[in-house]
Amino acid sequence: MTNGYNGKVLFVDLTTGSTEEEGLPEKVYRDFIGGQGLGARILYERLKPKVDPLGPDNMLGFLVGPLTGTGIHGARFQTVAKSPVTGGWGDANSGGSLAPVLKATGYDGVFFSGISPKPVYVFLDDGKVEIKDASHLWGKDTAETEEAIRKELGDEKVKIACIGPAGEAKSLMACIRHEGSAAGRSGIGAVMGSKKLKAFAVRGTKKVSLADPEGFAALRKEYLKSVKDTEHPWVGMFKQWGTCSFLSPLIECADSPIKNWTFYGAEKFPNHGQLNGDSITKYQYKKHACTGCPLGCKGWTRIDTKYGLVEGSKIEYETLSLMGPNCMISDLGTICKANDICNRLGLDTIGTGSSIAFAMECYERGVITKEDTGGIELTWGNGDALVAMAEKIGRRQGFGAVLADGTKRAAERIGKGSEAWAMQIGGQDLPAHDPRTSTGYGWGYQVDATPARHTATQSMDGWGKGAPTAPKGLDLLLAKTDPTDIPANAPEWAKFTGLDRLWTSAGLCIFGFYPETMPLAEAISAATGWDFTLEEGIKAGQRIQTLRQAFNIREGVNTGDWKLPERLTGPQDHGPNEGKVIDVKAMKNKGYEALGWDSKTGRPLDSTLEKLGLKELVGTLP
Repeated sequence: MTNGYNGKVLFVDLTTGSTEEEGLPEKVYRDFIGGQGLGARILYERLKPKVDPLGPDNMLGFLVGPLTGTGIHGARFQTVAKSPVTGGWGDANSGGSLAPVLKATGYDGVFFSGISPKPVYVFLDDGKVEIKDASHLWGKDTAETEEAIRKELGDEKVKIACIGPAGEAKSLMACIRHEGSAAGRSGIGAVMGSKKLKAFAVRGTKKVSLADPEGFAALRKEYLKSVKDTEHPWVGMFKQWGTCSFLSPLIECADSPIKNWTFYGAEKFPNHGQLNGDSITKYQYKKHACTGCPLGCKGWTRIDTKYGLVEGSKIEYETLSLMGPNCMISDLGTICKANDICNRLGLDTIGTGSSIAFAMECYERGVITKEDTGGIELTWGNGDALVAMAEKIGRRQGFGAVLADGTKRAAERIGKGSEAWAMQIGGQDLPAHDPRTSTGYGWGYQVDATPARHTATQSMDGWGKGAPTAPKGLDLLLAKTDPTDIPANAPEWAKFTGLDRLWTSAGLCIFGFYPETMPLAEAISAATGWDFTLEEGIKAGQRIQTLRQAFNIREGVNTGDWKLPERLTGPQDHGPNEGKVIDVKAMKNKGYEALGWDSKTGRPLDSTLEKLGLKELVGTLP
């Protein structure tokens, strides 16, 4: 098999307990890279159209890429499934140390189908599969589950991905937790819970085979030096504080939402300094990095709160923003407690913070009352309400059951015009970035196959403006054009999305791309032995993007109907972006066109399918 890969994937049927291996030809790997791309190819081929996302015929995949386990910040694992949130394509990505160990088991991916008759966890031990009873783990939180499995297996080094009570309750905001990180979106934890799969544990010892070990080592050395020497401010921020350091500057530039996206700028949330990087990192007792990462943006913190000692992974920007200013809460201890509840129960903190802010607005407007909420006063700034409701959501109890599937479904249940205050698109709650501040996010929110995806574009118009620069060999004009010039930027966005799909599928983390010397194509070449170019990689990325979108169309999801809330598109009446609007319709239409899709519906054109080597799909999409 090609170097950089194991050449095979594993299928586990949880209904019958049977397993099956499939060897994959080199062309499949070169066309779809690995990770997200390989997952898209396998799900599209193996999954029957219109299956129930929470039924036995759906599949849940865990995948890695060609650079996973090579020592070049390749520690992201990809999960894929049909999403119960959108009814179409679903994926979620996580860091930690599971990915390189999964690859060391001898597989490039593992897929679970069926529904187990009882709760189980699957232990993949150097290629050997064991399906173990997890009845005693059902109901335990994610930290308890990881600890119990390691003790049961007698190995503290076993890597574990698991769900908490939120996944067991099939909350559409349920995530998969691993080592302080989360695969958080697309309802991926609900899919795992629907299969009665409590956890996936891996242990592996196989080494990654590289085509050119010496050349790869030289590239890695060059890359690590660039990380050490770079003057990019974001790199220093990640190293010193992590993503929590972005809260204050993003409040000041009106990127971070306040009071369910109704307020903007520091004047409306003057206490943001209580939630900055220094305020949080002073409670950090241990720095933490995903395998092979020279940045180390994570950490472990201990903080005394009114609720007692809270110990766990350092809070991230999205959580801090959506549970903090978005709910008008500035007490760090309270936010950390709510974050810890979500982490232990296995809840996506983006969706949870958004849903509670939505509920607070409903409460303020009199649409819901204390009788509806079980006595919880969902007033703005009420930290006790945040903590109590996070617990209720994670266990699908009381009013938490109304919110447990995100704001779109909560608004459908509440009615009374509340859909106007649901900050979501396509059923997925929005992350904490305003597309009027950074228009690149508007592209990702609308045009990616998974809506409300901030990581799909990662503030593209910031590239080259003190933020990241493109990898060597790629000329991105985003920093040279007016970000509001939609026609000029659409082709660049299409190029960028190919790049994004490429590094995600290769198994890498976007944060490692900020140094301008990231040798992406060269690293893939040295790992695999291919004469791989960035142009080929971007085309592969666009192939992956188009296949994910074709999955949506096949499943009857009309992404052309996805619309951003008016609060994110119309003019702000105050703050740094006062009066600014973005033409979201043009952004979506031009984005679709640039990717070779129908400008209104998002359906990939047959000519695009031909050009990208997806000929078997021509004439098959509705």
